[in-house]
Amino acid sequence: MKEERVPSDVVKAIFHFLGEEAHFRFPANIPKIHSAFYELSQERDLSTLFEEFVFDTSKIFPYCETVSYALNRLQKSNLLACINPSLNEFEISKALSGWNIEKTELFNENEISLLKKAANKFEDIVKQAYAF
Repeated sequence: MKEERVPSDVVKAIFHFLGEEAHFRFPANIPKIHSAFYELSQERDLSTLFEEFVFDTSKIFPYCETVSYALNRLQKSNLLACINPSLNEFEISKALSGWNIEKTELFNENEISLLKKAANKFEDIVKQAYAF
């Protein structure tokens, strides 16, 4: 039976591509993460990936229930770890970075290309926002 894609799978796939080379870490700053996904959703070439994402821009940051759900789901599945003594960084697990996204058939070839591009842009946004 073929898996059905849900919107939070987009977040999972972007994080998968971030973690391919090493244990990618990024600050566990929830408003900044939501803002980064909002920025990605506004990119003309990436907008099709985020059609089912609804951002509430009336708040201090552009909150999205789908992003929040994905972060919680990934943590509960031990695919995204909140690390450090102060729990201020997320780290992508080996299991998530090793996920065989092509085998799942959740995304077509064009979407996978867009997800890789989104992962690169997410990384750039995070680097700008946090200046590691």
